[in-house]
Amino acid sequence: MSVLSSPTRSTREPLYEASKSPERQERKSVGLDQKLENRLNMKDLERLKSSFMVEGEGYDNRLSLTREQFCEALSLLLKKGSREEYGDLFDKIDVTREGTVDWDKFASHMLLEFYEKDDRVKSTQVPQWKDLKALPSPHKEIVQRVAYLKNTNRYIAISKEGCVSMWGQDMKAQRSLKTGTDSCKARDLWITHFVPLQLINKMALAFTSKEIAIYDLSSKVEFNCQYKVQDLSYTPLCLDYWSNPNNANEAILVWGDVGGYINILFFNSANIALFERPPAPAGEKQEPCLNVHLHDIVSGKYKNAAFAKYEAHRENGKGEWIREVRYSQYLECFISCATTTTNAVVIGWMEKHTSVNQNVATSKGKQPEKKGIQRKFEFSVAQGVNSFDYNDHLNLIATAGVNNHVCLWNPYVVFKPNGVLRGHMTSVIQVQFIKNRGQLISFSKDKVLRIWDVQLQVCIQRLAGIFPKGPEVYSTLFYDEGKDRQGQERNRLFITFNYQITVLDMKTEVKDRIMSHEKPVVSGLYNNVYNQVVSVCQAGTLVMWIVDSGQKVKQFNQVHGNSEVTCLAQDQSQTRLYTGSTDGTVKVWDFNGHCYHSLECSGGQPADIGQILVLKRSILVVGWAKYIAVFRNSALREFHVQPADWKGGQEHAEDILCLDFMGPNALASGSYDGEIVIWNTNSEHGSRHIAQRSRRGLKSRGRTFLTREMTRQATQFNLANLDTSLPADPGATTLPKDDPRSAKSRASRISKGSGDDQNEFSWAVVKLVYLEARRGNSAGGGANLVSCGGNGWVRFWNTFHSVLLAEFVAHQHAGSIIMASDKMNQYLVTADVDGSVKVWNILEYATSHVDEPITDLPPLMSQFQPHQDMINSLEVFERNERLLIVSASSDCSVALWDIYGNKIGIFGQEEHWRIDPYTPPSQLEEDEMSEREREETMEDFLVEREEESDWEPDEEAISQPDTYRINTWDSTVLGKDYQELRVQKRERRQPGTIPDLPYLHWERTGQPPAGPYSVSCVCVCVFVCVSVSLSVIPVLRNGSGMDQNGSGMDQNGSGMDQNGSSMDQNGSGMDQNGSGMDQNGSGMDQNGSGME
Repeated sequence: MSVLSSPTRSTREPLYEASKSPERQERKSVGLDQKLENRLNMKDLERLKSSFMVEGEGYDNRLSLTREQFCEALSLLLKKGSREEYGDLFDKIDVTREGTVDWDKFASHMLLEFYEKDDRVKSTQVPQWKDLKALPSPHKEIVQRVAYLKNTNRYIAISKEGCVSMWGQDMKAQRSLKTGTDSCKARDLWITHFVPLQLINKMALAFTSKEIAIYDLSSKVEFNCQYKVQDLSYTPLCLDYWSNPNNANEAILVWGDVGGYINILFFNSANIALFERPPAPAGEKQEPCLNVHLHDIVSGKYKNAAFAKYEAHRENGKGEWIREVRYSQYLECFISCATTTTNAVVIGWMEKHTSVNQNVATSKGKQPEKKGIQRKFEFSVAQGVNSFDYNDHLNLIATAGVNNHVCLWNPYVVFKPNGVLRGHMTSVIQVQFIKNRGQLISFSKDKVLRIWDVQLQVCIQRLAGIFPKGPEVYSTLFYDEGKDRQGQERNRLFITFNYQITVLDMKTEVKDRIMSHEKPVVSGLYNNVYNQVVSVCQAGTLVMWIVDSGQKVKQFNQVHGNSEVTCLAQDQSQTRLYTGSTDGTVKVWDFNGHCYHSLECSGGQPADIGQILVLKRSILVVGWAKYIAVFRNSALREFHVQPADWKGGQEHAEDILCLDFMGPNALASGSYDGEIVIWNTNSEHGSRHIAQRSRRGLKSRGRTFLTREMTRQATQFNLANLDTSLPADPGATTLPKDDPRSAKSRASRISKGSGDDQNEFSWAVVKLVYLEARRGNSAGGGANLVSCGGNGWVRFWNTFHSVLLAEFVAHQHAGSIIMASDKMNQYLVTADVDGSVKVWNILEYATSHVDEPITDLPPLMSQFQPHQDMINSLEVFERNERLLIVSASSDCSVALWDIYGNKIGIFGQEEHWRIDPYTPPSQLEEDEMSEREREETMEDFLVEREEESDWEPDEEAISQPDTYRINTWDSTVLGKDYQELRVQKRERRQPGTIPDLPYLHWERTGQPPAGPYSVSCVCVCVFVCVSVSLSVIPVLRNGSGMDQNGSGMDQNGSGMDQNGSSMDQNGSGMDQNGSGMDQNGSGMDQNGSGME
């Protein structure tokens, strides 16, 4: 494994510190050409190296400079920038904040810059293709050619039995018809080739009956034959047509035959009629098809056409079959090829005339003057050439050799090619230039497609294994690089295999595309310890980036050799990295590129590892089997480690695709058939199965849609083919598993959800996320687990009760999605195969139990598209008070955005960035409103204070200062608040009076007291109340149970009232209510103690 890294490791400190350099806060990104590193040449680097190579305290005892010294030295040595630029360069080099830079650090930084620049140049050249599509073909025999009709903007293909098929630009079939000729029986007739006659909307077909038929394509109903050129000397094999762009009437039709001859027809009124029709006999109708004999053209019977021929290819005294012929306007010549060695490619140069573009000299009423062949150039290629293509911009001829080589020729240099492109293992069938990209396509007999850079003469892409498999087939290739009416390039590649037609569409490229890796990125994660983003691509290139600037720190290549890397993980301490590969191994790394262990997951056999989950005491690996592979930490002693036995065994019926863990011991696993199993990590046994949205749980009245034994390869399931009797209620509830209606209801809901046909992958659970912030809410019925996968569905589950609480389609028409959530589980981020990302607010979504699953969507916070291709991983983390999203995609880039849809940057871009705190506009408005309210409140308070500042003392306080007392309850805020509370307090209902009771008035009547209010009873009540009050609650405000005198007595020291009787004014010892209680009914004072 090769390593490319910075000399020292990055720390967690941010790259740019505002406290150290305030002026750097306003630093703006500079262009690629204006960047200081790009302005340095070799002499500048040599001058810097010689200056650093003096004795000092740096690496290898060489000179080491501080920031000020570095800026001063570069100002004297280079004079190519400002001190601010030199300071920024120092900060980029000194990523570890050691405060010094030596030559080793400087050279490593420059090397990384050049590597990144080289990667960006290469990344703009490699085309990215969509999936191979097979068109529905009406053909039963070999397709001879595919072409594009400019007049009608359609594609046309013709097979050798005479079947013609047409497609629109949307690749939908439009017409299919059969053609032929009356010269011989249909079973003896083959179509060898055809060419569209552009601009005049016609088409020429070559038959094995030694004739060429020209059809009119103007009619939408009929397919009429207008002309037939008959009595040819040999069977035509290949055709080509050219029309003068300056004069549409001038045109050339050329064909090569089995006799080795090049035959040329010159036309001077192609827009009017290719051949002049003789007048029809009197009383007879004009024949729709005009039979033109070749000897009549040679004799001059047709004034608007002329004929010429020459022998091009001949070997061993006989003519050789011509494979392809082309007329070049730029060279004014005919180019042809054959499978002969001595004259594999022949250029026939035409006679020159006064005008370069005048190919046919005509005069009114005369036959067009034909051009003769002045001379011939013959190119020798061993074993001959199957096909060729000419690029007039580069002035190169590319040949598809039978000897497995692709040669590039200068038309004027015969003896030696300009370049030989080697790489194909079998005969090259066809080549074609991509002119607007400076590239060349070649296709070989073993179904390998290669893309070549013509200037560098290297292969930049190889496509194999994606084409239909089978025995040896006849193939043709056609690349359409034209533009549609909107100016968009079509960039569509057709490849035929016998009667089958396949299409490869090139993905739309973004100008100045930035790539983080050379290959599709499979995963990207954030490391909080080193403040870095770690990403890995399919080729095994592991790169570490500083998240605060996007700068590359380290790079490790081929971490799994030549095997494809599929996943990436890190342990809980974030000091170890785990990479999984298709070779069935998981490797454990540190951040310096040292590999500690190799975990053999499948017994040395290849396995597609999908996810690695690192727990406290074990490592779990899934993705290729129906069971969980576990590696215990106690077994990590040797380099090669074998898996232990998972005690719970196999619980899933299909392959496990994902895992997630929530402490202390909850583990969830999702499988390919949609089933979710909840495990206990202590016992390693499954505790619950959730199969309400799985293929296993979908049954219909004794008929199982798909059984558990069906494997992934044998499954072809489509819910669009469900019985029409199935109900389609979008609000159907989750019924018990044994209820026959539940399967129907679920099937109808799933099939309606995203509008896509249900395929095999639509059941798969691709990602599971535990909502740890809702850990305590699961027992109460809220959702604590989220799953996502096929057809864009997101589902919220309660694992405690195994209940589905909510489900919705996050991405319409998406084959599959992935997701991630922040630590507080406030936001859910989803991403699809088209590179689109959505952020949902789930803080109050599915937080309680419901009778029926919620189908409403949670609030959509933002939506953006950071990538042009499928997003393979997502992670949400917080940095500098911002929630950020790092995403890795198949478009070879790793992007950083925030949850509000603001782009931070793409790792690998030339300009570095800074992450500053961000407040969304909505929150800013709320903050402004609250700030305005606070200001208004403060203004009111200041006004009140100003009014209070006019205070004057009371006159009574001045005149009688000894007796004047201030009532604090009326003049203080506390007193006023207390009085308001007492006023607002509910008033106790007062008991009614009892009139005319003599024992209440015994003092006036002289009768002895009796009844409940007698003197003895009253005295006992008063004594008991006072005793209880003094004994039970003996604590006053001063905490001693005494009054201010410390005696527990009143002011007169007797414990009696002013009357000296301990009775109240009415002589009863009772209060006004007659109950002995105060207003609150407790017998206590304000302090609640019964004391003063």
